[in-house]
Amino acid sequence: MRQFDVPLNRAIAASLVPELAYWINFASSQVVKFHIDPVGRASIRVWVPDEADSDEIGRKVRTTVDWFVAGQQGDADGHDEPRPVRVGPPRSPSTLTPDDAVTAGALTPLGMADVVIGEPLVTLIRALDDAFRELATGFDAGEAAYSTLLSVDYLERLRYFDAFPQNVLFPVHLSTDIDAAQQYVSRTLEDQGRPPRDDFAGFAPRDRVLAPAACFHVYQGLEGRRLPTDTAITTLGRCYRYESRNAVLIERLWDFSMREVVFVGSPDYVRSCRDESRRRVLELAEKWQLGGSLVPGHDPFFLRGDRPDAVVDPEPKFELRLDLPYKDADFACASFNVHGTFFGSTGDIVTASGETAWTGCTAFGLERWAWAVIAQHGLDPDAWPADLRRRHKQAA
Repeated sequence: MRQFDVPLNRAIAASLVPELAYWINFASSQVVKFHIDPVGRASIRVWVPDEADSDEIGRKVRTTVDWFVAGQQGDADGHDEPRPVRVGPPRSPSTLTPDDAVTAGALTPLGMADVVIGEPLVTLIRALDDAFRELATGFDAGEAAYSTLLSVDYLERLRYFDAFPQNVLFPVHLSTDIDAAQQYVSRTLEDQGRPPRDDFAGFAPRDRVLAPAACFHVYQGLEGRRLPTDTAITTLGRCYRYESRNAVLIERLWDFSMREVVFVGSPDYVRSCRDESRRRVLELAEKWQLGGSLVPGHDPFFLRGDRPDAVVDPEPKFELRLDLPYKDADFACASFNVHGTFFGSTGDIVTASGETAWTGCTAFGLERWAWAVIAQHGLDPDAWPADLRRRHKQAA
């Protein structure tokens, strides 16, 4: 293996470096590891196999960086945004590591992006969802349940595929054709039970995706509707995103649980609900003594590329990033979003007054919240803050 530096076309803002590091993992399968220069932020050192083409790898890394920067809102040319707002206690060193959780049986790795989640995490995830569901009732949110499958046609209309194509996971099935089924069986038997994968012509066209977020079904379900009043809907969904090598135990999974509270109606209603839900979530984080930071989000897909005509809010996304003390880092556990008229104009959703509806949502990654609790408070529920102990016992 060898290493070399890839000079970038421009310096990257310090606030964008963590998100850029995520996307570099999609640049090339030949990039074994990399390091972004933390000072100048204008070059990336990469490690590749000896036989790799340096010029081609460099091109792919620069293309990834340029594509990422082009999708960012605000100033991405080396000028930093305002400092994040600190939430909860200061980040402190922790003796708990992922290996400790594995040793204790709380996590059992099975393979890339595949892990068995045991106690106390399983009950904690259920308890956290109960808390976020309670939060949703404070907005008079009705509850709905949806499929994990979403039509390709709908995501095409949202222009999702030219925003985050790397994350999309497609379910695949055989064509409705007996010849295709028999050919599939024959080839599987010939290869000692190993089925054909990417080289088999008998697969049906990909007309469904595994839902990348829980809220998309809500907007699709409201298409063509004139809402009698401002509306809030909450749902718990299983979500799917291909994460390449970014998948690490429970920190980032290819499939995960997401609770969302969706707001649809007038601009004032959506903005006020987003802001009030953010305030209440920060109160929960304080009560649970969870340290983290509230920061602007850099990845609202509805702002990337050539978007459908829509009115956009100047502050479309905030993230609550909770601390991972064992690695002196943090990760996004909740997002607070205002989409403007993007979904309303795409799906012809209108308010009682006939105006295009605004939408927004507050989303919680349940496994991540549970892992933040473990990372900051340990594996023993009796050592957790009082409200978390109570909720954990009730959910058991």
